[in-house]
Amino acid sequence: MFVNHLHAGPSARSCSLLVMLGAALCLTVAGTRPALAQPSFSIDWHSPPVGVLDPCWGAPLTEGDILTLAFFQPPKPGPLPPPCISISGGFGPPMPGLAIPTHPAAMGHPPGVMGRVEVDALSYGFDHAPKPGFNPWVDWYFSVDEFATGFPGTPQPPSLFTEGAAGARDASADIFVDVGLGGIAACGPLAPNTGNTAYLDGDGIPPYGGFGVGLIEPNPPTPGVPGDPGSNLDALDVDIPVGPGAPFPVFYSLDSGLPDPLELTPNSASAVANGFVGGDVLVCWGPGAPPLRFAGANQLGLDLFGPDTDDLDALTMTENGTGMFEPPTAPFSWLTGQTDAIFFSVRRGSMLVLNRVLDSRCGLPIEEGDILIPPFQQGLPPAIWIRAEMLGLATVRTGTLMWPFGDDLDALDVKCRIPADLDRDGDVDL
Repeated sequence: MFVNHLHAGPSARSCSLLVMLGAALCLTVAGTRPALAQPSFSIDWHSPPVGVLDPCWGAPLTEGDILTLAFFQPPKPGPLPPPCISISGGFGPPMPGLAIPTHPAAMGHPPGVMGRVEVDALSYGFDHAPKPGFNPWVDWYFSVDEFATGFPGTPQPPSLFTEGAAGARDASADIFVDVGLGGIAACGPLAPNTGNTAYLDGDGIPPYGGFGVGLIEPNPPTPGVPGDPGSNLDALDVDIPVGPGAPFPVFYSLDSGLPDPLELTPNSASAVANGFVGGDVLVCWGPGAPPLRFAGANQLGLDLFGPDTDDLDALTMTENGTGMFEPPTAPFSWLTGQTDAIFFSVRRGSMLVLNRVLDSRCGLPIEEGDILIPPFQQGLPPAIWIRAEMLGLATVRTGTLMWPFGDDLDALDVKCRIPADLDRDGDVDL
């Protein structure tokens, strides 16, 4: 078994501002964003460049591969070549990867054809885990699909509102970051709070432009078209170093078989095709190790209406080093080192969303843009940790929509941007 050795002890993932000199250093970066790191991500089965030969290894890209920028470079302005495979969804190239059984048969299929290998959530298991109180150095990064519109009036354009379905139609390949949310976990009023701004662009070409990741834009919200003209970034980590020999373990989820009520096509049923359900969190402990269930859907408060009736489609997690799933028992219980910290969302079309099920913490109907945590009592629905509105996402709860569904948050990461953090645990190392 491969267990990541970077996990800290009881204070793992705390973002301490009390270390000597650390507080002073942190004050120097208040209100700034971190330098651009090399992200890793996946794309969905509708997306070009599925089927394109990657420029590093000459292998056809699939929706099961974890990708990064071509030749493992940092983001840069476009036009850019297609991404490279960082971790194969199967057995390589560049080396044995997630070993998803259906991956070999999926290599070479064009976009819009189900390969039944779609990785739609990703974490390396040592993301930041928030601590109580407002902390301006904690950032939530996310992506959405092509139907997302965002909330009008978000503070720092370009934002989801300017790039989304009502604007440039570029949002599904972009990465956004919250503006001043600070890792808080408030139920609070339903008005939008801080909103978001663009962090990385899909193709690096105007409109917006800036630094891109090698995907294809635009991607208009067109129902009923199996193959989309643009890309949908579908799983995300913004800052873990990637490349051949990339870090393991890899925690991920596979796509459910639920119908998509806006695409008007079914999802790929990748999870069921490989013996799991779309609400499970899987783990690959090392290169070529077979997928194992790390956290079952029922442990997360999912599939209350039966197997594969909810689809987990965004994930960030701090695994506490035991190699076993130990769900949170209370807010911030992960700071003791006795439980894991896990945050996720569920896809549009999940039964929790369609049935307007109330979450177990705030008593609000769960939406596809909410960041959730497992319930603190088995058998209950998940708990809302951050409401979609606080990220600047449109919801049914607030009624600012183009569609009868809310914005779908489909990729997620969280990090603490403190300088001189050498071991990536959120503390200053001096």
